[in-house]
Amino acid sequence: MAAWYEQHDWIIFGGTAAGRLAAQRAARAGQRVALLEPPSQTARQTARHWAALLVQQGGAIATGALDWQGLNRQAQWHTRQGIAEAASLAALGVDYWVGDPIIERSRRGESLVRLGDRWLRGRQWLVAAPGRSTVPAWTASCSARAYTPESIAEIADRGVRPGERWLVMADSPLAIELAGALRGLGAQVTVAAAGDRLLQGLPRVAADWLQAELAARSIETILRATPQQSKVLEGQTWVQIGDRALEVDCLLSDRYDSPQLPKGLVSGLPGLWEWGTTDRLQLLVSPELGRTVPPIYGCGAILGGYPLPDLAAIEALWIVEDQDRAPWQPGPPIRYDCQPWGVGGDWSLAVVGQFEDSQDLADRPRDRPTEHRDQPVQTVTLNQSAGRCQLQFDDQQQLRSAVLLVPAAHMALVAVGALLGRSGGLSDLVQLPTGGSEAIELLRQTAIVAQTLDSH
Repeated sequence: MAAWYEQHDWIIFGGTAAGRLAAQRAARAGQRVALLEPPSQTARQTARHWAALLVQQGGAIATGALDWQGLNRQAQWHTRQGIAEAASLAALGVDYWVGDPIIERSRRGESLVRLGDRWLRGRQWLVAAPGRSTVPAWTASCSARAYTPESIAEIADRGVRPGERWLVMADSPLAIELAGALRGLGAQVTVAAAGDRLLQGLPRVAADWLQAELAARSIETILRATPQQSKVLEGQTWVQIGDRALEVDCLLSDRYDSPQLPKGLVSGLPGLWEWGTTDRLQLLVSPELGRTVPPIYGCGAILGGYPLPDLAAIEALWIVEDQDRAPWQPGPPIRYDCQPWGVGGDWSLAVVGQFEDSQDLADRPRDRPTEHRDQPVQTVTLNQSAGRCQLQFDDQQQLRSAVLLVPAAHMALVAVGALLGRSGGLSDLVQLPTGGSEAIELLRQTAIVAQTLDSH
């Protein structure tokens, strides 16, 4: 009797470039692939891409080399490219659908995916969904112009006025990147963070470096800042933050949250923000999904933190390529202590690995799983005109973590993330080809210094 469901080698819950890249690679390897993208994620990614373009092209707008209409045209071109990319996936044989999938159990206890009137069964699943952003509730009563990265394209109609006062809630890397772009366009920018450092989870040294960069660009940072209310006095909006009141013309908020996952899958992924992966980035799932649960892998936002899109794409390729190997050709294990992530823009900060400092160790839950808790950690920091780099490694010179503040740092950390994911060491870092990259050269120089100090 013919199966009443459609059988696939891979079911990819997408909405990101990483998901599309994985679908493309698996299809070219002869796998049957279903790529599912919820319409809300597709629309959100398109809107956020405009914000990313503003970060990239803010300098060109400030100098007059590009106007707002030109920026809109670039965004429209990228949207058309996304449509063409989807068409090319279909041409490769990928079953590409836009819709909201639901995970359900069959009578035999199998975990199946329902999309409209279709039922899909996959040998393996890949969760490559993007993170999502929400707007703090208090902003609903704020009379100032309020934006998110999804809606900031609206400023193209009026531009950014010199001296315009912006309050940016620094709850995501993109919000901080936009703060830098707005400052470059002549706005007065104040960045507020709810915690004791910029971006929760950021190592303290990285937070200090980032805050210093903001100060160097005349961007004020307010920590432990929770806006409580806003009032209009004589036509001007004031926002109360603690015992301070700030005049605000425009507000930008972007509270980063966990990815939007298919209905029925959330209960099967306990503690998305706790580290719960095994080799090859396989997620730990609950038996509630069914007796026959396919291997479920994750990349990017599902692993926590603020992921680097480039590294998420590499993770996706690792997963599909490792699973395509013959049994006698197993790939090396892939594991992290924490998800690599970074901040781009005029300054570029990237973080990979699990940092050890006295305060972070004191704050860390005692039951948090860490392979290296009892191993000694050495730290080396190198400051050069190009930027700053800090590496941590153990007594076997195995790389544990890296922080890099230098132009294009997030691209260089993709290489370091690959080394960490494959248990690389300082010697591997020294041998990286620079390709003219100041960032990778700074990493290499720091690794050389670390090797020299460790040998004495």
